[in-house]
Amino acid sequence: MNKLMSVVMLAGVFTLPLRADDKPADAKSRQTQLQELQKDFQKAMQGEIVPEFENATTTADKNKALAKVDPFIERGLKLVAENPKDDVSFNTLMMLMGSKPERPDKVIDAMVEHQVDNPKLASLVMQLIADATPANEKRARTILEKTKSIEVKGAYFLGTAQTKFQKAEDAKDVKEKTRLFAEAEKLFERVIADFHSVELGPNTMGILAKKFLFELRDLAIGKPAPEVVSKDLDDKETKLSALKGKIVVLDIWATWCPPCRAMIPHEREMVEKLKDKPFTLISVSADDTKEVVRDFLKNEKMPWTHWFEGQREDGIISDWNVRFYPTIYVLDHKGVIRFKNVRGKDLEEAVEKLLAEQEKEKKS
Repeated sequence: MNKLMSVVMLAGVFTLPLRADDKPADAKSRQTQLQELQKDFQKAMQGEIVPEFENATTTADKNKALAKVDPFIERGLKLVAENPKDDVSFNTLMMLMGSKPERPDKVIDAMVEHQVDNPKLASLVMQLIADATPANEKRARTILEKTKSIEVKGAYFLGTAQTKFQKAEDAKDVKEKTRLFAEAEKLFERVIADFHSVELGPNTMGILAKKFLFELRDLAIGKPAPEVVSKDLDDKETKLSALKGKIVVLDIWATWCPPCRAMIPHEREMVEKLKDKPFTLISVSADDTKEVVRDFLKNEKMPWTHWFEGQREDGIISDWNVRFYPTIYVLDHKGVIRFKNVRGKDLEEAVEKLLAEQEKEKKS
């Protein structure tokens, strides 16, 4: 699904109950206006804007299609101006956030100006920080300075910590990586200390911060991999520690994940090439049921070890803070994490390097 098509879905999502202190007649009128705006916007998107955008062959034509969203933005902002701090305005602005592939600046600025104390702004703050543009970083800092909401404040520090953590993961320079990890660690510790019980989605900020700290401290390159107890597709218990002595690739995946499926042909070649080596590839499934995986394997040859995790609360997917698929860990024969999230040629070269190290150690 492309960004623009997702707007059609977003348009009708953000309708929350009215606050008890809103005036009934005014609130009903504003709520009705919002519902009408949502209905008209969805109709225009599905019937005209999306088809025109998808059929456009030039950037100018795409922009022309997107320009047809602008009247709905202006209509929404006019509604917001009537009572910019109530829930109808918040829901209107949230709808308008998804009105274009890139969030309109004046919609974000209206949210920053009028809704800084709304606890539901927490998710937007984290998105602004993750976007990492100077303008959005400035908006996030402005929100932090102005807000009285503990949820929003906590989201700022948690979002900043997560962003620094990801930058550290991606950094090539060792000093830069070390610096960013250290800064992220301090921010996660602050979240645990000051915002531990603040709810964010199904978890609390403290729980989320602890998961990242575990990933930072216990799943870093050079650390012994923690024990994993899982089950294979026949429901037989398996343990990661039982594989010491082999180079292990843990590929945490799902059948519905396109990048995961794209890896299969190369993984098949690699497994065949290394079949006589002390090497094992383990695909750890995050699918809903074992049957889904079994059915997939009937049509897609994956002749290696399969573990099933699903979405259980105490398995590797939760414990290891898996945030995207595929997530890859490469362990040496001693069970130490040596590479993370390498694919294709890089994955094969990593495995061959560790096999060579193991062979050299045997001879010495």
